[in-house]
Amino acid sequence: MSDLTIEQPFNPHRHAFVLILCRIISLLFVIFWGGLLSSVFHVVHAEQNREAQGRSLPLLVRARQGDTPASLASRYLNDAAKAWMIVDYNGMVTFDDGQAVLIPTAPFRLGGLTPSGYQSVPVLAYADIDEPSNSTAQLSTAAFDEQMSWLKNSGYTTITPAQLLAFMAFSGQLPKHAVLITADTESSAFFDQAVPVLKSFGFTATLFVATARVGKAGNMTWEQLQKLNHAGFAIGCRGQDGRSLTPGLGRRSLEANFAKIETELRQAKKAVEDHLEDTCTVLAYPQGHTNDLLSAMAAKIGFSLAFVQSEGENPFFANRFAIHRLVIDRRLDPDEFTQMLTTRVAVDLQ
Repeated sequence: MSDLTIEQPFNPHRHAFVLILCRIISLLFVIFWGGLLSSVFHVVHAEQNREAQGRSLPLLVRARQGDTPASLASRYLNDAAKAWMIVDYNGMVTFDDGQAVLIPTAPFRLGGLTPSGYQSVPVLAYADIDEPSNSTAQLSTAAFDEQMSWLKNSGYTTITPAQLLAFMAFSGQLPKHAVLITADTESSAFFDQAVPVLKSFGFTATLFVATARVGKAGNMTWEQLQKLNHAGFAIGCRGQDGRSLTPGLGRRSLEANFAKIETELRQAKKAVEDHLEDTCTVLAYPQGHTNDLLSAMAAKIGFSLAFVQSEGENPFFANRFAIHRLVIDRRLDPDEFTQMLTTRVAVDLQ
């Protein structure tokens, strides 16, 4: 039986139709799979971004010629003052051209916790800075300059009460050698003598003023305090007249004493806020003393931090309404000053 071959006549219209149909099918195939893959890649990319944002991954960048931690912090963190974060994270202070650098975008050592211990923040308490006098509380400008020079050369960084609050709330990180400088004064001598010294070292401080004394003879004006506030200095209060609020009741009833303390603190807080147009969130207990009633009142009124005058550690888990301050006066010699500042507490946390 022989094979039969049946020849069909060539139809150019049918051939063209088939070609067009094949091309349409191919195009639909490409569109379908291309769109599907694009969607997949988009989802994966979105998930990666979400994961990176959730974990606040550091940025990997290349240093340019002449870059410093400050220039990198300014470029990538929008704040040159955060240079210490780059130094701490990378363990180095200089970078070569083209060198890989990790830029931390979020706190990476909350509470200053490490396997070997935790961080403590020293808070220094000055009364006034002026030329030598018979007052033991008063420190000479030369001695103050020497202390600030030692802090700068030892790698200390001054912080604000807001930074300390974030540290204690376990939401912010501080430099390894952080220190908070405070002064219980409204004296114009501090403005004239101490402020230039602080600024020369790139430091700031927190002033606790007795609000009824502001503007009096020999004291700063509210305009001067506003200048300091705009320059990065924090302004808190220590009551209206600076007198202790912890003496016994005397002839006053408990209710009357409660009302007196509340009025004193509320009016002092309001005076700072009205004159500086800024929130007053920090209190130094007048004369450095407190009790349960006074601390509870400070919290009720709306202060975020309150300070006593006593030695002690200030880790992140300390009492925010009994923060320790080291009293610095002219009786303290240079060696004692350097030995009393503690920023690390050694504890085996492994």
